[in-house]
Amino acid sequence: MRDSPYTDDYDTNGNYAGGQWQETIDLLRLVQNDYQGARKRLDEVSHTLAERESIVGQRLQYALFTSEGYRPLCLMSSGVGTMGSQMGRAVLGQVVQPKTIPGPVRLEVRCLGRFEIRSTWRQLERWQSLKVKSVIEYLMTRPRQPVIKDMLMEALWPDCDLQAANNNLKAAMHGLRQTLSCLLDRSDNFPYVLFLQGSYLVNPEVELWLDVEEFEQHWKLGRHLEKEGKLTEAIREFELAEALYRGDYLENEPYEDWTLLRRETLKDTYIFILGKLADYSVDAGDLESCIIYCQKILAKDPLREDAYRRLMCCYSRLGQRNRAMHWYEIYRRTIQAELDATPDQEMAALHNRILNGETI
Repeated sequence: MRDSPYTDDYDTNGNYAGGQWQETIDLLRLVQNDYQGARKRLDEVSHTLAERESIVGQRLQYALFTSEGYRPLCLMSSGVGTMGSQMGRAVLGQVVQPKTIPGPVRLEVRCLGRFEIRSTWRQLERWQSLKVKSVIEYLMTRPRQPVIKDMLMEALWPDCDLQAANNNLKAAMHGLRQTLSCLLDRSDNFPYVLFLQGSYLVNPEVELWLDVEEFEQHWKLGRHLEKEGKLTEAIREFELAEALYRGDYLENEPYEDWTLLRRETLKDTYIFILGKLADYSVDAGDLESCIIYCQKILAKDPLREDAYRRLMCCYSRLGQRNRAMHWYEIYRRTIQAELDATPDQEMAALHNRILNGETI
């Protein structure tokens, strides 16, 4: 045994231990090599994942930006950290440099009732001028057709000379483009309205949704289904059309000649839809709904005898004879005041039957 307590050759029992130490050293070297190799592979994997994260982040950023309702989340700088850190900064409300990725231009336009126009995110509340509003209203009367410049000037500035009307139109178009750019949060000079061969046209790249078009589509589809005998589906289409009718066409422009024909045509369609829904309600035994539809008819046309007749019959069947007589009296007074006429024999006979308590 050696005196040194730090010998590499003998163990505490005096046995030679050099072989054991060598095995231990070899094992440590093996572990070290494995660790270095594992760390190298881990670094390679980490680098690969970082590259993939960057690619996925860019794609996610674009997807979010072009999705409805997520635009604020996507206003991030592409050169600051990873996508995860950018999203975290946006969620925390920190200011980040926006990276503009123009998305599709979408406009929702409502002409039934008060004129409204909105983007995906908000509704336009203020107009630069009434003429700016009138220009877009006129263009929406034929949204996918060119409007001749002279027709537009004649419709909106009938009392102005040609030069004055032309100047007014240029100013209104400039104001319209500014208004739409503000509404849509765009600064890329997107051409919302095109001027081609002497005519103005809403850019076909603008995705338009118009309540008028939707209203007419439901009406036409309902009639088609009705002719095929698919009454349940037809009634559903009529109901969808009726729900879209918030008011008469461009009711905020009651005295403009260019709105009159379109307004009356759509109103007639609406009344016709109400009549169908009223009749189908009676067939289904839903007298209360029939009453509501008839009252809506009379709100648009107080001289509709068929609506008064339905009301009288419904109230009579509900056991409310006084209400039936009340509506007959309203009918009698209305035609007297408006037409200087009296109820015809059919209405008078219905009145007498209800008055006598007969089953209607």
